Formats: sequence, C-alpha cells, structure tokens
Amino acid sequence: MQKNKYLNLFKKFKSKKILVLGDFILDEYIYGETERISREAPVLILKYSNTVYLAGGGANPVMNIKDLGAEPVPVSMIGNDSYSNIIFKILQDKKVDTSFIIRDNNYVLPVKTRIMAGSVHTVKQQIVRIDKYHEMEISKEKEDEIIAVIENIKNKVDGILVSDYDGGIITKRVINYINKIAKEGKRVVVDSRYMLKYFRYITTATPNETEAGPIIGIEKYEEKNIDIIIKKLKNILKSKGMIITRGSKGMVIFENNKINKIPAFGSDEIVDVSGAGDTVSSIITLMISCGASIKDAAYLANIGGGLVVMKRGVATVTQEELKKVLKNAKN
Repeated sequence: MQKNKYLNLFKKFKSKKILVLGDFILDEYIYGETERISREAPVLILKYSNTVYLAGGGANPVMNIKDLGAEPVPVSMIGNDSYSNIIFKILQDKKVDTSFIIRDNNYVLPVKTRIMAGSVHTVKQQIVRIDKYHEMEISKEKEDEIIAVIENIKNKVDGILVSDYDGGIITKRVINYINKIAKEGKRVVVDSRYMLKYFRYITTATPNETEAGPIIGIEKYEEKNIDIIIKKLKNILKSKGMIITRGSKGMVIFENNKINKIPAFGSDEIVDVSGAGDTVSSIITLMISCGASIKDAAYLANIGGGLVVMKRGVATVTQEELKKVLKNAKN
C-alpha cells in the first residue's frame, strides 16, 4: 500500500461530481429514558426525550460523498409528506444540490423508525425498529422524467452510483438506460440488493456474499467457492471488475483476471452497521472517478467501512479520518 498514492487521490476529490441515483429513506431515531415496567403489559415505559432525523437509504451515499469533499448530485424521488420535507431540508442544510430531486404527490417516502432506550447515565440502545414502506410502482411518466434528468446531467458528472433500496425508482427501464450509458463508457458503480442481476457493462458492484451467491444460482457454499462466485458474477454482469463484501472477513476483488482478498479493517467492537455499505460504495465510486483501480478503491473503502461501523447511527467518514489511518499504517 503506497500512502502517497492515496493522499494524491484525495486532492482530486474536491473537483469530482458524482451522480447518486438512489431510493431515499428517512432514518428516525426516537430517544427515551426507561422509567419502569408497564402495569398493562410486560413492556418498558419510556419517557420521551428527543427525536433525531438522518438521511438514510440512497441519501446516505450523498452525505458520504459530501463529507469526503466531493460534490454529490442526487437524483431521486420524494413526496409532499412531512417526512419528505424533512429529508429535503437535511440535504439543503448540507448544501447539497437538490435540483434533480423529483417531487410526486403520490409518492410516500419510506421511513425507518428506531426506538432508542436507556437510563439517564447509559448509552441508549435500539429496542425496536418500525419500517414504514409503501409498495408502489412509479408511473411511466416519472420513469421518463428520471431518465431525462440522468440524460441531461450524465456528461457533467465524473461517475454514477446507483443505490437501490427497493424504493421503487430503480425500475427495469431505468436500469436499461443505466446499462446503455455504462456500455458507452460511463463509470457506474452499483449497490443493489434486489436488482443487481439486471445490470450490465458497469464498472463494478458491491454485493455482500449472501447477495452474490443466489444471483448465479448458489445458495450455500464453502470458502473455496467464493472465487468461483465472483468470477461468474463479473461475467454475468459483463462488468470491468467485481467486489464482494464479507463483513468480518473483509472483501474479495476480481479485476484484470486476478483475485485479491483484503482482511477487514478495524476492531471487533462494532457499534452500528447501519450505512456501512453506503460508505463503501461511496468511496469506491469516488476513487474510481479519480482514476483509481478497483483494487485500490476497495482498499480505501474497506478502511472507511471499518471506521463507520464504530459510530452510532447512519454515519459517514471524512477525508481526515481516512488520512489518519493511512498515515499510521506500517507500510
């Protein structure tokens, strides 16, 4: 690992624009102090303290890219409900360009509500999560609008990150358009849990190992099979390379017909895994847009993912945090 190589790449971040096509989710954290057990049922009674809202889902990579010093250009859809207004304001307060976020009166923003409980002198812990999803299909007119927006700005950005959280805007028609511009040479990184198998000609993708196997028809596999899976997945997607994230086992990278494995970075004291995948995909997209190899991009993303899981909530990392790790590295 060459420290100077990464430090020089950091200097390019501020000049980069990354289009983030993603399903926005609002993360709502409701904090309360435990008082006693209810007489109505064997459940805790919490004294409400406060509520915190964070940009989650496809909006989290937007926040990551901004905190890394680059310029995110989010393309997404929100409604006119109160939660949509909250996430819109979070992005505006972050000085993110919101010009290409589409409003639809029929669209209801997904919300993940986490109830955080604890005593006055202890760290609050999550005791339950409530997901508010509204299954819906966007109209052909809105598909056309999303595609038109991407068509309009594709040549003004250095890379595209697709952050698919099954919110309805990453349709097959939208994917087919992304495949078209990827084939034409646009740098595209995909983070998709449900639709990855439909992408083609992309630069790389970042599935975890439980997502990667089923795409090529392997549900259960041994350690030795991971090399087969990553090669077949790259061939199916016709991508330039492939990354499989493996949690505590690190990452596997396939690029230029060579497999590399990176051990996980960080301590075993994981605080919160929320948003770690977003940090990984954000760093990889940004690094690739600067001309880095997939392997080098994965190396830095592995560090970023290790740092973010040691933070509470849907968190991000900064250049300074990454630089500190690199400067302290032994080689």
